[in-house]
Amino acid sequence: MPELPTTLPDNLTPFRPTMERLLTVFGAPVELALLPHRRNRHGYDHGEQQPFIRAPAQRIIDEESYWRCETLALTPNKFPFAQDQRILWMARPAREPDETFWRALFDWVDRSGGTALVNNVGAAATIPRAHAHLINEQLPFLSSIDERPLRKSVIDVPTSCELVVKILPCCVMGVRGPAAARAKALIRLADARRTAAWNVIATPEATWSIPRTAETPAPHFPSPMGASEYWGRFCYVDEAPFLDAETETLTKAWERSTSTSVD
Repeated sequence: MPELPTTLPDNLTPFRPTMERLLTVFGAPVELALLPHRRNRHGYDHGEQQPFIRAPAQRIIDEESYWRCETLALTPNKFPFAQDQRILWMARPAREPDETFWRALFDWVDRSGGTALVNNVGAAATIPRAHAHLINEQLPFLSSIDERPLRKSVIDVPTSCELVVKILPCCVMGVRGPAAARAKALIRLADARRTAAWNVIATPEATWSIPRTAETPAPHFPSPMGASEYWGRFCYVDEAPFLDAETETLTKAWERSTSTSVD
């Protein structure tokens, strides 16, 4: 299995929000960050997306990788929304991560104590190639919400794994266990998933999957909701909605963009 480096590249772009705020969602703390530079990302304007584009993933990997193996690559993130942010890519075209990707990602999370966030098309990804954001940072939002064991049998749970759900009106399912077992569980959950898109949040505590039903829950949140928002950091590119956001609107954004509880 490839072992991802925990060292940082020299050309990493720092995370420097223009402004920040604190609110709560479901009674747990969340951050709001104003990041106008993220408007410059490739494919940022989701409303004008064409059905096919010449995606830049391979060019980015070929030109910007600071670590690479046959199946995976690491590049800096030019538009960060978190500390020490890098991108882990599938080195070959693929829209969903494979088991090698998941296992390397979970192993990195366990060794580094960091967080990994996964978006895909329909869940805030601007590039279709499977990728994850590796971050040297943790937020308290998910760990602040109560949970219980999953009662419904949705997959054959790998040995040494446990499935839990957050006690919310939305589906937030967690997987606990060794990295290799978590990787197998994520592959099985992807196969069982009924929604086209999901977000995945991997922390040292657990790996959380959030099936998606709507990408942009306007007017409650003006941009595509991604793993960052479910992790506990709402990212804004414009000042007006950043300043207008309230606990009630962000809670509705969560509810409008996710599936109902799994059981």
